[in-house]
Amino acid sequence: MSDETPAIRAHYAKLALKRLRAYPEGKGSGIRERVGSERLTAIRDAASLDWVPAATVVALCDAILKVLGEEAARGFWTDLMRDSYDHGILKPLTMLAGFGLGKSAVSGLVKTAPRAWLLSSQACGTLEVIDDAAGLKLRSHDLAPEILHSRGFLCVFYGACRAMLDVLKSRATLEIYAHEVDGQPQLGFSFQLDR
Repeated sequence: MSDETPAIRAHYAKLALKRLRAYPEGKGSGIRERVGSERLTAIRDAASLDWVPAATVVALCDAILKVLGEEAARGFWTDLMRDSYDHGILKPLTMLAGFGLGKSAVSGLVKTAPRAWLLSSQACGTLEVIDDAAGLKLRSHDLAPEILHSRGFLCVFYGACRAMLDVLKSRATLEIYAHEVDGQPQLGFSFQLDR
């Protein structure tokens, strides 16, 4: 990892805050309270392509998880990412992957994930795609500790992966798994396409 401070583009944090305004049962305000005014201001004042400290984004993700619970947090991020693939910032990736269905389209879209991660993160680690006889996997390397140890950010990764499958109308099982790189724990996502 470089000497740069881990940072993430503000885009998705800003979208998340916007969606939380309409969240029912006061849960949006509960999440904002957990994040804190200083971090909220940093997100709100940033332009979409500005860098925000990864710790600030992780605080938002962890607050969403804490207030909504894991299943709803995964759903929140899946919906947000699906909208981005359908008509938002990620739409060009779906076009690059092709409009076909099945394994080739899913593989094409998953293969764009490492580049998308590099464009949206700074000094946060890398992702790689493994497409072999055992299946299609997306694995992390050298993730920043605040991201690696955040269950809330894991919901973001899950949502992004699930949204990829949804956009391509692919029935697949998405499994999160742990692996090691040079003795360091990392995360991975396995895509098992239904036949």
